[in-house]
Amino acid sequence: MHTDLSPILADLNQAAEQLWEACAPACPGLVLDVVPEVDSTNTALMAQGRRGDTWPTAMVAMRQTAGRGRRGRSWAAQPGDTLTFSLGLPLRLDAVPGGGSALSLAVGLALAEALDAGLQTHQATAGGPCAPAIGLKWPNDLWLGERKLGGILIEATPAPGLAEGQRWVVIGVGLNVQPGAAVPGSAWLPTPAPSLGAVWRWLVPALLQAVSAFERHGFAPLQAAYARRDVLRGRAVQLWTSASPPATGQATSGAAADPSGVAHGVADDGALLVHTAGGLQRWHAGDVSVRPA
Repeated sequence: MHTDLSPILADLNQAAEQLWEACAPACPGLVLDVVPEVDSTNTALMAQGRRGDTWPTAMVAMRQTAGRGRRGRSWAAQPGDTLTFSLGLPLRLDAVPGGGSALSLAVGLALAEALDAGLQTHQATAGGPCAPAIGLKWPNDLWLGERKLGGILIEATPAPGLAEGQRWVVIGVGLNVQPGAAVPGSAWLPTPAPSLGAVWRWLVPALLQAVSAFERHGFAPLQAAYARRDVLRGRAVQLWTSASPPATGQATSGAAADPSGVAHGVADDGALLVHTAGGLQRWHAGDVSVRPA
């Protein structure tokens, strides 16, 4: 059965126009790109940066055919169900404590706060129930209740024409808005769900503001706010350092598991703190995968 996708595309295009007006004062060179289909918004913007086209760009795709998550996992996006977008811009990450690992936490916090604010207004207008607060699972997942709502993928590369110390950084976001394309066991936004365009309008300004503040001040000023949403803090967790953890419900053969421990929050540089039998350990995002035990 043929589905008319034009209303979805029109919604995203209208959101792009509104975003340009909202973001122009703080980011006058921002480009907003709405595409019907792409293999991956992150892949497209990484290629853009490598060509030397390093103006700030937010790209949203109605359909994503080869989306990527952390550690090479796939992230599918179907029209109307999943919001998939990426923001590419030049950043000085190397001088910021924690670098890209800590940036993922700052991005997650900004998205969670923007989603909470947007949903509160939307549910009040639409007459839906009050939405629970969005939680954060270190290092790059948004949770609703005890289930994954969305994920963040950050990539960086040198690019022609950038100032010394800058890299082209692409921040990818995938968010389940409707249940249609959600992976079994994951979460989606409460009903009545807002449109993809509405959610995109909530998130892009918050993301731009958070990235700018992170580049100046790092993660330390956000540590307390992150702790209030940290779904791992105080819980028993399992770590994997040499392989990704298996999918929920699968056996653990093939994934080398470190001893379990108790998560003690995150440090001021974004490192995960875990108390194990060997004492308190620090982990950075590129070194480990973590899951509630």
